[in-house]
Parts: sequence; C-alpha cells; structure tokens
Amino acid sequence: MGTFEMQGLTWKAKSKYQQDAILIENKVIQHDGLISKLYSHSEKEQWCIAVADGISNSPTVDKASYTVLKALTQNSELTQYKTSAIQQYLVDQLANQKSSFGASSTLAVIYNNARQGFVTIQHVGDSRVYLFSQHDQKWHCLTRDHNYLEQLRENGEVKEGENYASIYGALLQYFCADPLHEVMDFTTTEEHLTENDALLICTDGVHDVMECGEWPALKVDIELRAWLLDMKASLDSKQAYDNVSMVLVRAKI
Repeated sequence: MGTFEMQGLTWKAKSKYQQDAILIENKVIQHDGLISKLYSHSEKEQWCIAVADGISNSPTVDKASYTVLKALTQNSELTQYKTSAIQQYLVDQLANQKSSFGASSTLAVIYNNARQGFVTIQHVGDSRVYLFSQHDQKWHCLTRDHNYLEQLRENGEVKEGENYASIYGALLQYFCADPLHEVMDFTTTEEHLTENDALLICTDGVHDVMECGEWPALKVDIELRAWLLDMKASLDSKQAYDNVSMVLVRAKI
C-alpha cells in the first residue's frame, strides 16, 4: 500500500506581520517561523494540506487566512470542498465585527481522493500548487492565478516577453468577510503521483521571489525538512520580503 509523507514551513520573512497560515494534520498553523513535524498517511487515509494568504489591503488579514483554513477543519469528512461553505464560514466568523469586516484571503488545497495514487487540487486566488516529476526531474506549476493578467492571457491579449504593471496582478477571485461578496466555484483538478513524485503548495511569497525553474530538485533520498530549509535559505538570500508558507507532500509507493 502506498503512503504520502508531508511537512510544512511558514516564515514571516522581512514583513512586519504574518499574514499567511498553513493547514497540516487538520491543524491550522500561523507562526513567525516554524517547520511542522513530518506526517505520513496511507493512501486510504483521509488527509488535507492547505495554505492561505491574507490579502494585504484588507483588514485583519491574519484572521482572514486563519479562518479560511479553519473552515476546512469544520468539513474534514467531505470528499470535496465548496467555496460557498468556506465563504459563509468566513462571513459568520468575521463579517459581524467592524474591525474585521472585509477581511480577505486566498486559498489552495490538496487532499487525497478515492482513486489510487490520485490527489485533488483546489484553489482560489494566487496561492499555487507545483508538481515535481521524477520523470523529468523538474518542477511544474499546476494552477493558474485568478487575476487580471491570467484573464488577459486566456483571451490571447498578453504578449510574450512583455512586462506588465503590478496592477495587472490584481486578484479577481478571493474569499472575503462580506455577505455580499461572491466567489467562484473552486478550480478543481486531479493529479496522479507515481513513486517519489511530489507536490508543493505555497503562497505568493515563494513564487514571486523564485519561479519554479530556480527551485532545487527533490532528490529521492533527501528529507522533506532538508528541502524546505534549503528553499528558505534560497529565498532569504534573494531578500524575500513577503511571508513564505509552503507544504510539501511526496508519494511513497
């Protein structure tokens, strides 16, 4: 029987506040700098990992990311998560308080499903999921950000090699503690993992500083902790400012 091993890291970096949170082993972790324990689950056991990133121009962003992940723990027996349920939980928890009304967050989730060797990926916003394939020894981005630039790209209006102002990165989809806010259904995909393939789920504090072509390979014999700490050191050397949160999961058949 196959297993999945997983471990997470969250780090405030040079930002004044920690606006990210991670979910692993049904626990929400929000910390200035922490690496989780290593967890392992058989492919028949239920598990879920996730990251959330509070949107900085909204209020109480730390509460937004924490609450969005907490919503997943309220529905841990579900076979598929619904954006409507998470959005409603965020509204119920934060929209009634003046200080946290409008608190907003992204979300990316990976969890196992009933098909052997397959996992389900869901996301809203610009937190991403990447695959490390043992076949070609490369990292590949599996998700597409829900922002204006990606919408232009889908419409064929983006020119390759051309730089675009930061306003084009503005999010079009996110969770928000406002009863009138509408969020699209999850972008949902399945991914099949073979021996020693891995997925990394991370906030934009990772990929804004280093795109996946620069990431170290995940060698078969390297511990997840060692790889995560190597990534942190690389981001630190590049003067990473924004919060960094990531969870790594590897298939062991």
